[in-house]
Amino acid sequence: MAAFGLFLLLSAAAALASGHLQQVVQESLDLRPPSIKQVLQQEQVLDVPPDILVGGAMGPSSDPPTWGTALDGFPPAWPMAATVTRHCRDPPTLPPPLPLPPNAFAHLRRQAAALAALRPRLNDCCRHHSPVPCAQRAWTDVLDGFCTDEFGVKTRQFHCCRRHGAARRRCFAQGTPAPTRDPLPNTAWDLVSEPPFPPGEPTATNMGNICGLRALRPGPPGPGARSGPRVRLRVRLEREYGRCCRNESLSCAHSAWLKGLNRFCREESAVKTGQHRCCKRGGPKARGRCFAAAAPHPEYDRELHNVSLARPGPALLRSLCGPTRLFTQRRPVPELLGAMTAACCPLPAEERGACAREQLSQGIATLCATPGDAWRDPQGCCSWEEPERRRCFDDAYLSQVTLGAALAPPPLGYEE
Repeated sequence: MAAFGLFLLLSAAAALASGHLQQVVQESLDLRPPSIKQVLQQEQVLDVPPDILVGGAMGPSSDPPTWGTALDGFPPAWPMAATVTRHCRDPPTLPPPLPLPPNAFAHLRRQAAALAALRPRLNDCCRHHSPVPCAQRAWTDVLDGFCTDEFGVKTRQFHCCRRHGAARRRCFAQGTPAPTRDPLPNTAWDLVSEPPFPPGEPTATNMGNICGLRALRPGPPGPGARSGPRVRLRVRLEREYGRCCRNESLSCAHSAWLKGLNRFCREESAVKTGQHRCCKRGGPKARGRCFAAAAPHPEYDRELHNVSLARPGPALLRSLCGPTRLFTQRRPVPELLGAMTAACCPLPAEERGACAREQLSQGIATLCATPGDAWRDPQGCCSWEEPERRRCFDDAYLSQVTLGAALAPPPLGYEE
């Protein structure tokens, strides 16, 4: 009987073990993937906060702001009559402080300081008897001070600060974007048409123009522009001229000219097209004489012009609003030209002519209202009444003005 009970106990244990093993085997061999419906049901029971999708798709980004080279609103716009009137009639609310980064980015803090310094100056000009000229002087003073601060540190300066006078004001007023790469030193203009070829031989008489007008000659060609031996010669030669002009060394410039032309001829001989006739001459000296005789502008005076500022029109202003260098320094030409370009060049082309005529009239009236010891008026034009006064200014001061210009102005006598 005891043996029979022991048998029943062992049988039950074996059956239990067999059932558990079968269950384990079934579970380990159940490799069927769950149904799609089951997966969707499992995902639907997740506890998703109600605002996470809206916040992820539409909410403000938690990423830190990206800081560039200039703040929004910098440089400030050139004060025009309409904007100054609107500012004085309905002063804008003071914007909240900018959340500038605590470390580095000092150039942005200098820009923010300039914007903050300009606002009270503009408010003060609203009480001035001439609000617009006052606002324009404030704008110029603040940005000049900004440039002084920029040059007080060793970091890269704002690109407009590297210019001077009217060129700096035009750069700030036009909000010119910073160049993506540095041009060659003192080359700042790229004309559509290629300059004449070959370049003249450097001499004692043209060395002043080689250095003095260098900033107005075409710079390196932009991306996708035409290239070739002539273009490469021009770029290399202007680079070498820049080095030679540091001490106005004629021997340096002449050596660079000869070496550049010899290299040009080697490059010409490497292609199958016809060589320049001067490259076929025997030696370097013979080639140099040939190139010098063939130069269409041996004096490097292609950018030098005589203009009349008496009746400025669109064609003349197109030239004056580009890179220029004024050589006529007798008063009142610098003052009148500077006021005209600073106020009118930021305007659309069709509005510049009327603006220039108005600026000239205002400038002449201001000059004639100043005390005699400030400007002596050697031609006595201020003693006349209008329109004789204006005619005297046109004939005595504004009719023969010499300047360098990257874009050729219309010829004298051209009516616009």
